[in-house]
Amino acid sequence: MVEIELKFQLPESKKKSLLQALKPKTAEKIRLQAKYYDTPDRLLAKNHVALRLRLEGDHWVQTFKAAGKNHLERIESEIHLGKCELEPELDLSLFENNKTVKDRLEEVLGDHQDELKFQFKTDVERTFRIFQIEDTAIEVCLDDGIVSTSDQSEKICEVEFELKSGSAEQLILFTQEWVKKYQLWLDVRSKAQRGNLLATQQKTSPATKASTLFLHKKSSADSALRQMIANALQHLLPNAAFIAEGVAEPEHIHQARVAIRRLRSALKIFGSWSLETDDRWEAQLAEIFQILGDSRDIDAIRDDVLPQLVADGAPFSELVSKQTSTAKKQSLFVQPEQTCLLLQLLAFTYHDRENIDHKKTKLKKTISRTLNQMHKKLIKNANDFEKLSIEERHRTRKKAKRLRYSVEFISSLYDTDLITSYLNELQHVQEMLGQYNDLHIAEQFFEKNSAQHPEYWFAVGWSKAKQSHLIEQSAQALQQFAQVKPFW
Repeated sequence: MVEIELKFQLPESKKKSLLQALKPKTAEKIRLQAKYYDTPDRLLAKNHVALRLRLEGDHWVQTFKAAGKNHLERIESEIHLGKCELEPELDLSLFENNKTVKDRLEEVLGDHQDELKFQFKTDVERTFRIFQIEDTAIEVCLDDGIVSTSDQSEKICEVEFELKSGSAEQLILFTQEWVKKYQLWLDVRSKAQRGNLLATQQKTSPATKASTLFLHKKSSADSALRQMIANALQHLLPNAAFIAEGVAEPEHIHQARVAIRRLRSALKIFGSWSLETDDRWEAQLAEIFQILGDSRDIDAIRDDVLPQLVADGAPFSELVSKQTSTAKKQSLFVQPEQTCLLLQLLAFTYHDRENIDHKKTKLKKTISRTLNQMHKKLIKNANDFEKLSIEERHRTRKKAKRLRYSVEFISSLYDTDLITSYLNELQHVQEMLGQYNDLHIAEQFFEKNSAQHPEYWFAVGWSKAKQSHLIEQSAQALQQFAQVKPFW
């Protein structure tokens, strides 16, 4: 079966008041003690699958879980073992009659099923209650406890909202008042993922990158937009969780920015395809993007520009900079306003999806009109790029990025070779404009800090000289791209 739920982290200071909202005297309570299994090289974790044995009160349950098509849905299969005199052992043969689970385990484990071993355990007290909103039943659970290995443990204090029946959209909207009142923040990581990090003594998983979106040519434009937003959220939410926890690495922040840029591009370019988008979304996303951008700019100067400067004889080899504080970046995805924004975007991806998908529309014709406009705007100044102002050049760079993201969103509907050829030419334009932009930012950074660090004047002059060459290269790349035949 498919389980639909949202998971949030809860500040310790709000635990008591949220517990009161569940009316603890009449709410149901149960102790859940689970043991999770995997191979030594974590084949299950790497494929977003979990196997556990859990004692629920005095009954044992063996459970298979796997990632669904988005972060709201999970595939789940439970085998109820009942009361057992002795603690049961993991038994994969119990899934023999469940073809979905059996096939998935064989695909992931292959010949390594005998290598499954206990890895970590969780021990939580769950307080839960069912809330009825019109035709939708939602179970709200407070899980308070620990995840542990043989030699270390970590606190668990989280809230789950699980759809028991009714509308997924209603589930998402229902959580917003709880978010505002109890300062919950959205965390798409499962207990299994948290436990696996603890067991492997890591603070983070690798940053999540964009995945390919597969559209159907008979989808409506409205439905296609919702799928684009869902795809970009799949990219953003795992990275946002690590940022919110304060353990993100530079790549998590970079990928979060890319995901936000993809969201903004979808709303800006394709937003008119739906009557139910909200103009405030783009402004809120732009604010988040800007704060995360401070870190990205310094990282780009340190990782890309500084080595070139040192190689060319710069009288310094390190940067002295004031970056956006970790706390400020962390708060972006902890504050209720931003969490509600993410929930609104999630709700948008679910609204009336079943009805919309079956409308007969000419999606590719709509796409052609949109891409034609974008393509023409990008090459408009191909022949006089060198005469443009700095701001106009930056706008050209943004147009190139939006065009690339737009093409990637709809690429499944067109011939792969034609898409690849077009994107290769567009990527060359984007690389030239990106390098130019990085050098312009570097120039501004070094000039701003030159009063305290006079040695930075070397970098200011160096950056200006490099920009002149890149302006010429960018103009040539744009002129070459203007000759490319659109694939649509």
